[in-house]
Amino acid sequence: MRHVTFVSTLILLVAAAGCGRPPYVVVDATGKTVGDVIRWDDRIPNYPLNAVVRYQVSGDDVALVVTTGSIRGTQETGGSVALFTTADCSGNDMFAMLSVPPLSKRYGMVLSGGNPSTVYFAPTQGWLFATDPLPARVDPGATVFHSQWSDPACSPYPAPGYVVTGNPLGGYWMHRIEELYAKYTRPFYFK
Repeated sequence: MRHVTFVSTLILLVAAAGCGRPPYVVVDATGKTVGDVIRWDDRIPNYPLNAVVRYQVSGDDVALVVTTGSIRGTQETGGSVALFTTADCSGNDMFAMLSVPPLSKRYGMVLSGGNPSTVYFAPTQGWLFATDPLPARVDPGATVFHSQWSDPACSPYPAPGYVVTGNPLGGYWMHRIEELYAKYTRPFYFK
């Protein structure tokens, strides 16, 4: 009985010490914090390949994936996922067809641009779009979309445009927040 109590106490002390550690963070080359780590890619346990971080947007968090050279959303673009009512993907609003949004108060998507060969690991631009807090899925109705973002560039739809039909899931309206690579300096690392 004594040994069971001792082992139980030891386990509690070890667990408490682990919980007392500040959260891991991802920082940029200048030491500026990108976000607290929610989870890292643990396929190779000795070092993280990428991390899902809590990124602050107006006091709330959006989940973003950070590697050494890029910041990405949790869902890729293309396939009519990131839709614009303009022909050149300009403007501050986008309709995003997120299949499985993360458990966060806001949802985010990063539109990456640059060389098509390197856009996934070294984009030259990364515009962050995010929803308002606690968004509800909506059907865009008869809204006509004239372009979609498909990394690394905008792809216009032929006239008369694209109308979302037959999709029971709907999507979320997002707003342009900031250009991430103007704010952060690569490489990013785990701290």
